[in-house]
Amino acid sequence: MDEETLPRPPLNASERAPMMELSKINVCIFDVNGVLIDSNLANAQAMAQSFTDDPLLQQTIVSLYLKLTGIDRGAKIRHIQEEQIGGPFSQGEFELRWERFKSLGRLSMLKAPLMEGCKELLAAIGNRKITRVALSNTPLAELQETLSTHQLEPFLDLIRGGGDWPKSESLLRLLREFQFAPDRCLFFGDGKGDLTAAREAAVPFVAIDSGTGQFETEEGFFGPYRSLAHWGREMIWASD
Repeated sequence: MDEETLPRPPLNASERAPMMELSKINVCIFDVNGVLIDSNLANAQAMAQSFTDDPLLQQTIVSLYLKLTGIDRGAKIRHIQEEQIGGPFSQGEFELRWERFKSLGRLSMLKAPLMEGCKELLAAIGNRKITRVALSNTPLAELQETLSTHQLEPFLDLIRGGGDWPKSESLLRLLREFQFAPDRCLFFGDGKGDLTAAREAAVPFVAIDSGTGQFETEEGFFGPYRSLAHWGREMIWASD
């Protein structure tokens, strides 16, 4: 697909926020789904399939799932149960949904393509001696398998998986554990939950949006950019 035919986000970086000074950045933190790997739709379909075989209900669940960003998979399952299924889980039902999504989601992550410019951008950042971190709500063992399958491990310095907590908690834990200064970091995310996490941690945020427009009403971030490649063209390769 030609660049001219790609869906365009509503505003560019210069319209959203002042240009960042990359020379002041020591750490780049990347969400995985929708930022490093183009897996959001596949994961949404996996979640829908873990609930129902009804095609119409699956479409509704997919739409809802794509809006649930920055929260762990358990919270997503509970949201879908409450908003689309109704009523409490029967005994063992939550665990069934969790395991089905774990199995289906794992396959979708392994098969999904990398986002445009992913490896090239990670390599360029590494060449600048900037620490590269993958931060995801996906459990660590599953996340490591996915990154290994996509041969991304050599391009990352730290890999942090998730648990039964939101992305905001994962980001704060990362900063505390490694004593990263928030204003020396950049967090790349593709959803409002990621933006909320960045705000709570006082970390500058780079929005990645392939055309959903979900950042239209938001302010105080860099972008949105259609992919890491578009950010790299402006911030990395343009200065080389």
